[in-house]
Amino acid sequence: MYIQIAENIKLAPLVESDAADILKAVNVSRASLGKFLPWVEGVNNIESAKKYILERVNSGLNGSQWFKIYYKDNLSGVFAIKSICPDLNIAELGYWLSCDAQGNGIISQVITKASQLLTSTHVKFIEFRCLEKNAASIKVALKSGALLVDVIPNFLVADNVLQSLNIYRTPVK
Repeated sequence: MYIQIAENIKLAPLVESDAADILKAVNVSRASLGKFLPWVEGVNNIESAKKYILERVNSGLNGSQWFKIYYKDNLSGVFAIKSICPDLNIAELGYWLSCDAQGNGIISQVITKASQLLTSTHVKFIEFRCLEKNAASIKVALKSGALLVDVIPNFLVADNVLQSLNIYRTPVK
């Protein structure tokens, strides 16, 4: 099952058998991804790539959906509805892209279609959580129309810097 986003972009459910392709995408982009995503260091062989996938697809979080992103028919990253908070009607989105796919507006295009993934829910807002130094992710959140609504100070050391976590939110379109 594919969800066509654009001519060269599609999503498909993330499954354990994607481990080799996930590992390849992580390896190609390890230096850049590792600056902001702490899990990258631990994904370094097929078994750890399988573990990465299974921990996400079996998270048990309400409304969680995980997808692989294909760009020009290559697995190029992951997009997720990480969870849905039913009390606040907020869906938290997460994603990453391999270096060779970055700069093509892929995530922005996926986000514009995210509302289709949420049609059977009562979600009214989508939320992005970005480390304060992750300019690319902040740019994606702002481009989607999200506004900064909260900051969790001193959240995580990433790229050798103690960083706050910025929380951005926008209404579902």
